[in-house]
Amino acid sequence: MTFDAGQVCNNVLMRAFRDDFSVSPMKLQKILYFVASEYAKDTGEPLLSEPFQPWQYGPVVQSVYSEFKPFGGGPIRRYAKDSQGKAYIVAEDQNVKLRKVLDRVWPAVKSRSAVDLSRITHLPGSAWRKAFDNSDRYIRDADIESDTSYRSRLGLD
Repeated sequence: MTFDAGQVCNNVLMRAFRDDFSVSPMKLQKILYFVASEYAKDTGEPLLSEPFQPWQYGPVVQSVYSEFKPFGGGPIRRYAKDSQGKAYIVAEDQNVKLRKVLDRVWPAVKSRSAVDLSRITHLPGSAWRKAFDNSDRYIRDADIESDTSYRSRLGLD
């Protein structure tokens, strides 16, 4: 089962607002990538219904970029909204696998800077590196699932 990227972002932002940690749009993109990779490892399925693209500073989901672009490099101060202006999250009590991944990844990334997380996505052997070096338009789901380049840097081993 795949999820809407904005809704998963809202699950991350819910933790950020609760724990009082700043999350910029770039930082959110990298967190979303790590969550997607860990989710794919745990389930064998992609997390999002939309692909990641290999942009210069790391993996990016286009709709998330568009939604949070107004915040620039500053902290995000609201949830992602749908076309009717409503904000939704993924119900974690009904999606325990996602909750477990978020609960594992969030503590590892919450206090890190966007630049640090971006550097981690650029490590040799990363899914981003493969797609970027090949000038691919999208990062392959199989490469996201098999990406372990970031795990030791984030303490997820």
